[in-house]
Amino acid sequence: MGVSPIRGCAHPPHSADEMANCLATPPFNAERCARALEAAQAVARRYGIRAHQPRVLHDANNIVVHLAPAPVVAKVCAATAGARGWCKLAAELEIARHLVRADAPVVGPSADLPAGPHSEDGFAITFWRHHQHDSDVPVSAGIAGQTLAQVHLALDSYPGEVPSFLDRRLRYTARTLADPAALSGLRAPELAFLRSEYSSLLSRLGECRLGTRALHGDPHRGNLLVSRGEYLMIDFESVCTGPLEWDLSALPGGGAGVFAVDPQLLALLRRLRSLCVAVWCWTRSVRAIELDRAARAHFDLLWERRVA
Repeated sequence: MGVSPIRGCAHPPHSADEMANCLATPPFNAERCARALEAAQAVARRYGIRAHQPRVLHDANNIVVHLAPAPVVAKVCAATAGARGWCKLAAELEIARHLVRADAPVVGPSADLPAGPHSEDGFAITFWRHHQHDSDVPVSAGIAGQTLAQVHLALDSYPGEVPSFLDRRLRYTARTLADPAALSGLRAPELAFLRSEYSSLLSRLGECRLGTRALHGDPHRGNLLVSRGEYLMIDFESVCTGPLEWDLSALPGGGAGVFAVDPQLLALLRRLRSLCVAVWCWTRSVRAIELDRAARAHFDLLWERRVA
C-alpha cells in the first residue's frame, strides 16, 4: 500500500475533468499523526515488528503509516472497538481478503502480523502489505480501466453485503447540505446553488434506468499503485453497489473504452460525484487549506458547466 502526492491523482491533473477527481493531500497534523504512529508501533511490536524509520504517507480520514523498514503499512482510524470507524476497517479487510483469494490486482492485508482490526489508545488499526509506488510510471486511462475491470470481476463473487452507492456517499451529502452549520463558511448563494444542484441531479437520476453491480466506489488513479511493473488497486472502504458509471465517474477517461457505458448517465454521475467531493472537502477544510482549494475547484467546475 502506498500513496501518491495528490490524493486522487497518480500524476498532476492536466485537465478540468481530471481535477474533478482529485483531492489534495493536506499537511500532516503533527499531534494526531504522532499519536496514531505510537499506537501502530505499539501493536506491531507485540508481533515482533520493529519500525525504526516509520513515515506517515497520508493523513485525511485515516492516517496511513509505513512502518519502515518492515514491509508493513498501518491504516489508523480514531475509533474504539465496535465503533463505526472500526467496523469500516473490518469490512474493508474482509473485502480485501476476498479480492486476494480471487487473484485480483490489489494490495492485500499484511502477512507479517495479524491484519486486525486492532484497538490501541483510542485507535482502530489494520495492517497491509507495503508496495513501493513508482510515481514516474504513467497510468493511462486504458490501464486504469483494465485494472478496475479485473477488480470488478473479483467483486462479482464477493458473498458479503455491501451498501448502495446511494447510502455510501449521496445520503451523507444530503444530510450535510441540510445542516445549516455544516457548511457555514460558504456564502448563501453558493450553498443555495449546491442544494439546488443536488436536488436537480437526484431528480434526473431517479428518471434513469440504473444497472446494479458491485463497485470499488472510489477508483481514482490515486488508488492505483504501480509497483515493479504491476498495477494494484488499494482502498476498499468505499465498496458499494450501483451503476458501473458511478465507478467510471471517478476515473479520468471513463475507462478508455474498456467498458460499455451510458454516456449521459456517466456525465450526470460525474457532476454528482464532483458535488459530493466538494461537500466532503468543505466539511474538513479546517484541517488544511488544500482541502478548501480542492472543494473550490469542484465547485467551479459545477458552476461553469451549470445548465442555464
